[in-house]
Amino acid sequence: MGKRLEVFSLSFLLALLFCAMGCADSGGLAVLGKGGTLGFGGELATGITSDINARLGLNTFDYDFDEEFDDTEYDIGLNFCSFSALVDWHIFGDSFRVTGGLLSVNHELDLDATPTANENIGGTVYTPAQIGTLSGDVDIDGAAPYLGIGWGNPLDRSRRWGFYCDLGVAFTDSPDVALSANGTLASDSTFQANLAKERDDIEDDLEPFKLYPVISLGLYYRF
Repeated sequence: MGKRLEVFSLSFLLALLFCAMGCADSGGLAVLGKGGTLGFGGELATGITSDINARLGLNTFDYDFDEEFDDTEYDIGLNFCSFSALVDWHIFGDSFRVTGGLLSVNHELDLDATPTANENIGGTVYTPAQIGTLSGDVDIDGAAPYLGIGWGNPLDRSRRWGFYCDLGVAFTDSPDVALSANGTLASDSTFQANLAKERDDIEDDLEPFKLYPVISLGLYYRF
């Protein structure tokens, strides 16, 4: 995670904590733990009005797996980190809510592939020696508006703890892809042009993720 995001996240979390400390004695502060498509993380929640709550949180996740993009098998390393600033409106005064806010996203995918057979790169077939190792990264980075629905009110005075869930969409920018190779044709202009086509094909495969699905389940405890 970049320094800006670290400072931004810490500043807002501290602001919420100091703001909410005055509400803690009256049951106006809750902590939440969750897991989902943003990774695993935690949140602090406090009440603004009787039916509106504010939440701030951090999410992280690291994972390695294999995936095929444009007919080439890649080893992929995920490094997810995000900060969330959300407002929940319990429209009917019960568990159901509509949520809006902002996500500061820094998601990185490291791509590595070492072909052992001929591969199609940008419409042309190359040998493993000509390709060498394909290395790249995919970045989803920046502030993204969020809109969703959910169930569970961590500031519900009738209980100290409970379950909650979120279902929504973050409107991120399209992922940026970088791709390079170190084979015998690494400096060949035609190969580089085809490598650029391969990169564009991967970006096309990832285009749907500019509407990033946010699904999470968690537990809360109210102080």
